[in-house]
Amino acid sequence: MNSRISPYQKKTVTLLNEAQVEQLREITTHLRQVRQEKSIRIEEIAAQTLIRAGILQALEEERFEELPEPIFVQGFIRRYGDALGLDGNALSHALISNVVRQDSNNDHKDSDNKPNTYIPLVVTYILLLVAASAGLLYTLNPPQITSESMTPEVTGQQSMVTNQ
Repeated sequence: MNSRISPYQKKTVTLLNEAQVEQLREITTHLRQVRQEKSIRIEEIAAQTLIRAGILQALEEERFEELPEPIFVQGFIRRYGDALGLDGNALSHALISNVVRQDSNNDHKDSDNKPNTYIPLVVTYILLLVAASAGLLYTLNPPQITSESMTPEVTGQQSMVTNQ
């Protein structure tokens, strides 16, 4: 197995704060103890949960830098707990509640940096309505030709006709 860590995997570790890493350690330690008490091999859990054995080993050996995004880790914990006969939802919920809380704080920080360019949809509809009304009025009421707007050639020809 390749022991090098990609930049993508390093980012995963930084997504977890210290409290989350500590909670993940507690959960994985509990899962490993239950698995060992029941004398179940990791390969059996991997086959039952469809989680790669390498991922399960990384969880149990606390090599969290080798794990994917926290949302996937939550799913792994849920399935692992269910396979051991534990309440996988409760185990995974304990971890994800911290992860979601941390991610929502990060989202608020990112949104503060973006300029506020919100345009209400009503303004767009009003502009569209005004443009459509102007186009309709122009189409239904074409400009009328007046005697002042006639070209000089036409008026010159009329004067020649009247002079004769």
